[in-house]
Amino acid sequence: MIRFEHVSKAYLGGRQALQGVTFHMRPGEMAFLTGHSGAGKSTLLKLICGIERPSAGKIFFSGHDITRLKNRESAVFAPPDWDDFPGSPSADGSHGL
Repeated sequence: MIRFEHVSKAYLGGRQALQGVTFHMRPGEMAFLTGHSGAGKSTLLKLICGIERPSAGKIFFSGHDITRLKNRESAVFAPPDWDDFPGSPSADGSHGL
């Protein structure tokens, strides 16, 4: 489960990308994220993956507080069509030696 508790993110210069976001998603649940440009969609995904750190609040993954994990300990996002990316292991392996 992913859980956000009162998560905010402000960038240098004071631009507020997210403010006080609270939600949870259980395993197997799907979400559809929409919003205008600059609404914080990408910031939210970066926070989930650990690429960005929140300015305030806590983020939990499977009950563990991941708010302050080091980059090497954070999650990785691999889209379902990962094999379609040039240079992916499956694409490189198909060329032979």
